[in-house]
Amino acid sequence: MDGFLRSEADFSRFYREHVDGVLIFFTRRCFDAQVALDLTAETFAQAFASRRGFRGAADAEAAAWLFAIARRQLAHYFERGSVSRRLSGRLAGGVPVASEAELERIDELASLHEVRALLREQLQLLEAGQREALWLRVVEERPYAAVAQQLGISEQAARTRVSRALRALNEPLAAAGLGTERTG
Repeated sequence: MDGFLRSEADFSRFYREHVDGVLIFFTRRCFDAQVALDLTAETFAQAFASRRGFRGAADAEAAAWLFAIARRQLAHYFERGSVSRRLSGRLAGGVPVASEAELERIDELASLHEVRALLREQLQLLEAGQREALWLRVVEERPYAAVAQQLGISEQAARTRVSRALRALNEPLAAAGLGTERTG
């Protein structure tokens, strides 16, 4: 398929087919529908801007490419602590602004009520050191060196505790179909 995703019509079709999957992907990772909308817009803006460089020839390849962009956007968001709007203006209408009803619909689409309930339950099952390391790193956004110092452990031990905690949380979420596996 020469020119796959290069025309605006092809990209519009691709957007319609994958926007909900990308939105769910982000919502389940940041637990904030408005941030998920912003990241979704940023992801599609980046995909649109770089679509001429896409060399795949099938929708499955394009979806994998799109989710690779989404994972990079999420990593940048967590690194910066905010969404860059640099490319978002390229989408028609710019960054979407959602109503309360739309934000609730997104939460429902991503099954956030179930995800939150399961996370609460699983957090209580974590070993105390893992739970504390996870809290310091993820919620308080402290660097690993600060987590290690607070807990009186090495930086490698802090990384290990956070990694094990995240893995322990993801396993039951994935088993319930609510985990961090790619959605879409």
